[in-house]
This record gives sequence, structure tokens and C-alpha cells, in this order.
Amino acid sequence: MAGLPERFESKVDRSGDHHVWLGSRLADGSGQIRVNGRLTTARRVAWELEHGALPPAARVKACPDEPACVRVTHLTVTEANGRSGRRAPRGSGSKLQVRPGVWKLTVAAGRYADGSIRREHRTVRADTTAEASELQAGFVTEVRIGPVLKAKIDRDITMDDGIERFLTEYLAEEKGRATGTIVEYRTAHNKWFSPEIGRRRVRDIDEAAIDHIFGKMRKAGLSGSRMNGAKNLYAPFFRWAKRRGIIRRSPMAEFEMPTSLYVERPHVPPEVDQLSRYLRTAVEVAPDVAPLLTLGAVTGMRRGELVSLRRSRLLPRLGQLRIDAASDGKRVKTTKTRKERDVAVDPATMAMLQRHCELMDERAALLGVPIVPDAFVFSREVDCSKPVSPGYFTRRVAVLKEHLGISNKRPETSALEDEALRLYERDPEVRPAGKTGPMPAGAISFREIGQRLGRSERWAELAVASAKRRAAATQRGEIDFFDGSILAL
Repeated sequence: MAGLPERFESKVDRSGDHHVWLGSRLADGSGQIRVNGRLTTARRVAWELEHGALPPAARVKACPDEPACVRVTHLTVTEANGRSGRRAPRGSGSKLQVRPGVWKLTVAAGRYADGSIRREHRTVRADTTAEASELQAGFVTEVRIGPVLKAKIDRDITMDDGIERFLTEYLAEEKGRATGTIVEYRTAHNKWFSPEIGRRRVRDIDEAAIDHIFGKMRKAGLSGSRMNGAKNLYAPFFRWAKRRGIIRRSPMAEFEMPTSLYVERPHVPPEVDQLSRYLRTAVEVAPDVAPLLTLGAVTGMRRGELVSLRRSRLLPRLGQLRIDAASDGKRVKTTKTRKERDVAVDPATMAMLQRHCELMDERAALLGVPIVPDAFVFSREVDCSKPVSPGYFTRRVAVLKEHLGISNKRPETSALEDEALRLYERDPEVRPAGKTGPMPAGAISFREIGQRLGRSERWAELAVASAKRRAAATQRGEIDFFDGSILAL
């Protein structure tokens, strides 16, 4: 026959916040169980299994919100004489010593929309009753002056649900933040925070949980900017939760960012002769983005601003460009600073832009397609109706950098690409008997290379091409390293 602990546990549902008794119940909804031939309350048995036997006259009071709850932290015990002491003044809350040095504070804070009493709980550490009373008084004041929750669902909202509401309802709808920013915040939460605290209630998150996650980010070698990005999500999130009464105190109120272990690689911007060779090579290797690179080098415009330039913003008589838009690859929006500005350009650069527009007109006329009104200067569409994608621009620059041998890749990435090239160029393997189909261009197919290196077929194809360009640059002996990124221009 099963012992009392096993018999008791078989009748408890611990899946929710309340541990609900599933066995026999009294008329008031509280549980009961037979122990040594006598009926007793399930909550008393729960307390005694956790803390040991109680005096016969002691009473275990039910959970305020759920009579059938047997979760020990939701229960309270009166004094052995059957009295819980002098009744506290209305509205002053109550305190219970759960164990030496630890007290549970409870304050009634109005009612929810459904009419049920809203109670706030907090566990604190205090060595004496006087110290606990002082903490209780502060808690009562905090509850009285704070916002009131309208629904119980907000009280128990998890971090995953809370972050999603914050991103969609507050940042996107109320603040109008860009879609790209929302996606970056959501990605950071899903990667670093959700696995640790995603299912925990917002009200249960403390400073230790936040410090632990940022510590993991630091050990992973994330840069200071990426860690600041996470801080810029969670600090306003907890302020948002506090304004809505979900929490009483932000766990990031006194948060200090850990020092990042990330070591930024040194960047050497191009000198004039290097820049000239860079742009000349761009005309040969990546002619479709050479005008973009030239304009970026002359004006210092951001990538999203370069691709979003419209023909109507060319002001040849003034020798200026009007910058008032930027593209994130999905839509054209205002600039990062949300301000319009004019940029001066020299006559040669303005003439280059006008010649480029004429070439686009000739292309459209050849294909019998009219140019749309207020067309983009740089576009892969025949009618110039859409700007060049920033991602495409970056990929073409990557090809140019590899051709020049100035690609700034991680050593492990370059090593893996070199291994892909070695597999591709080694002596062909003996073709298995009965195998049909065309012979691969290299020793083995890109699919097999990808399988051996744990990557995709497309990755293998790109890796071999990248390693070939790097090898050719090394063989030419023309490598003169500088930062050829769009940002460096």
C-alpha cells in the first residue's frame, strides 16, 4: 500500500500557479484526506509533509484565491492557541513568517474587473518582526499609489507573452517603430532570453535572472552594441510593465551592463590611391554597383540612403543631392535621423549620375518599357520603380572585396572555404559503376562537398567561388589590405 506522500501526490495537479487538490472536497471547496483513519484537511497534510507536524490546535488557513489549493507557499498557519493575533488595521496588509528570516507579505489592492479581490504578495527577508513590519508598510504604500491591474491574466502574464505584447501593441502600434527594429528585438529575445525566462511570469523576474543572461551574452563574446541593444529592449519593457501594474519594481532599475569581452578588429580606411584602385576594379568586377560605391565615397551617405535616391532629388544647378529617404530592403522610409538634408557633390560626380540615368533610360527604351514618374536613380527594375536592395548591394561589394583579397572574414570561415576548394580541385574520384548523370565540374559535386562539411549545396558553390577569388588575389600579389566596406567609404 502506498505511503501518505505518494497517496497525497497522486491527487494533486501541480501544472498551474495553484496546486489544486483533485480528491474529496468539503462544501467550501477545500480538500480533505483520510490519515490514520481520521479525516483532515488536505492543506494541513501538505504543510506537515513540507515542514513537519503541527500542534493539534494550530490551523492551516486556505489560499485566499483558490480553496482547493495545497501549494505550501499559498497557505498560512495561525498560532497554536487558535488565534492569529490582534487583527491588523484594515488596508495595512498581513505578514507571515514562512521560515526564520523569511516573511510573506500580502496586501489587498482593490478588485479585478470580474469582481474578485486583487491581492499582491511579496516574499522578503527580515531578521525581526519590527523589520518585517517596516517592509510591510512600504509594500502597502507601493501598492496603494501604483496602477491597478484590470484582469488576472495580466498578473500571470509570461515573459514571452509580455514581450510580444510590448513589441506589437506598444512599440509597433503606439510608437511606430520600424519593422526591422521589431524583428531585431524579437530575435534577441528568442535567442538569449526566452530559453531562460520565457515561460516565467513577468512579476517573478528578479535582478539575478537578468544578470545571469547578460553574463552569458558576455561570455559568448557579444559586442557592447549588441548587449546594449538587448538592454534597450528590456529596460523600457519593464517600465511598460510597471506602468500597467504587472510589476511593482523593475528588475533593471539598478542594472549595470557587464563589460563586453568582444575585441573589435582594427579597420584601416582606404587611402586615396587604394580607393582609386578599388573603384577602378569595381567597374570591371561589379559594374552594376560601381556608381553606388563612387557616390558613397564622395558623399559619405549611408547604404540605405544611397539605394533610395530618386531622380527628382538630383539638383544639378545647385550641385546638390537632397537626402530624405532610406530603404531597409522591404520598404522606403524616412532617414535614420528623420531629417531631410542637402549634400554637395562635385560636377564630375553629378555628371556621372546623369549619365547613369541616361543609360537606364536607354535600357528601358530598348525593352519598350516606360520609366515611372519620380524613378529611383539606382534600380534593377527596367522601369526603375524599385530601389536596389541593400542586401544585394552588400553581396556585390563582398565579391569585389574577395577579388581584391581584402575580405575581412573570420579565420575559421576562410579555412572552411579553402577546404571546400581543396575538395573541389583534388583528383577526381573513381565514378561508381552504374552511376548515371553528368560528371561534376570538380572532383566531386557541390552537394557532396556540402555534405562532407556539414553545409548546403548552395553554400559549397559560393564557398568554392570565394576561395578561388581569394587564391587568385594572393597569386597576383596585389593584396594591400584596407577596409573596403560600404561603411568605410
